[in-house]
Amino acid sequence: MTPLPDSGVRPGAPSRRPPRSPALGPVVALLLAAVLLTACGPTATAEPAPPAALPTVPVITVTPAPSPTPTATPTPTLTPTPSPTPDPVVALQAVRANEIGWILVLEYHMIEEPEGRWSRTPDNFRADVERLIAEGYYPLNLIDLARGQIDVPAGKTPIVLTFDDSSSGQCRYLADGTVDPRSACGILLEMARLHPDDWRPRASFFILLDVDVPDRVIFGQPEFAEKKLQEMVAWGFEIGSHSYTHFRLDQGTVEEVHWQLAHSEARIESMVPGYEVSSLSIPLGMYPDDESLLYAGDSEEAHYDFEAAVEVAGGASPSPFSVNFDPYHIKRTQAIEDELTYWLTFFQENPEFRYISDGDPRTAAVPDVLPERLQGLLREDLPAGMVAIEYRAAP
Repeated sequence: MTPLPDSGVRPGAPSRRPPRSPALGPVVALLLAAVLLTACGPTATAEPAPPAALPTVPVITVTPAPSPTPTATPTPTLTPTPSPTPDPVVALQAVRANEIGWILVLEYHMIEEPEGRWSRTPDNFRADVERLIAEGYYPLNLIDLARGQIDVPAGKTPIVLTFDDSSSGQCRYLADGTVDPRSACGILLEMARLHPDDWRPRASFFILLDVDVPDRVIFGQPEFAEKKLQEMVAWGFEIGSHSYTHFRLDQGTVEEVHWQLAHSEARIESMVPGYEVSSLSIPLGMYPDDESLLYAGDSEEAHYDFEAAVEVAGGASPSPFSVNFDPYHIKRTQAIEDELTYWLTFFQENPEFRYISDGDPRTAAVPDVLPERLQGLLREDLPAGMVAIEYRAAP
């Protein structure tokens, strides 16, 4: 408390009261009393003298110092309880990951009316893609399959759509330069827009550069040739070689095979600067006697080197992580009604044979219990940086 101001009286100081008079004798006192009575008369009443004024003491109101405005009690910072680390085995069991299962590589040719042995109508092709989405398939380019780069969401099955012969129904432009929505490109792009989490624009187109049917030279429409190739690559599709003239590689000389493959690759890459052609569709599925001719070669200063080649048939392809996989003999399933229905139904009824992704392109997950025909097929020489995981299958 703040001390009061000094009142002028200090403890221990002498009193300022006037000194008391000496005492009067009794006679003097009596005489004095008589005189006073005579002077005032019998009725006079003496009024008391007003009391002496008390010294004024200033009143000071002591205002307590304002207490600091109470602040909110700080909320204690809680150390978050770490989320339990997900059990990787449980996650793999949940999706039934099996990355040594089989993969479909579908083979399409013309997308046009009417339906036939080598043609699929636009409506049926759209229905194919819708069915693949509904049954958990996710598209991949062929070169990514060959390299073992399976970037597919967990629980989904990779599938490769391939197109031979570069007919206009595969990628057609309207007069204003936009994509025909009834061409294969138009349908694939629309499906990616409608199902962004379940589909993406991926497919491999093997093109021809000089044949007698103009509609099959770089998708017809020569005025749009470069635009098509450049945009297709930009969308995410793969452009591969189908030789220069649909040449039978089993009937050519070494020089002819070199010319067909080297000039095909060089021409495509000249129209799409910076792009590298890496895969080949063998015309009619006829391989040269010396299959090393497919790997790399030169002709008239043109060079080629392929990492993958597809056959014309064969059924489902082994996983790229299987010892049975050969990147220069990738099996395909022809996308006609009977073949497509057979394999999709087979995988519905026999899911243990189907490749199912673990969602991590850096690992190859395989359950410890597989059908006898698939046991022990995991490659020891996985792509660089990959790790094999064998996990306990769900009971």
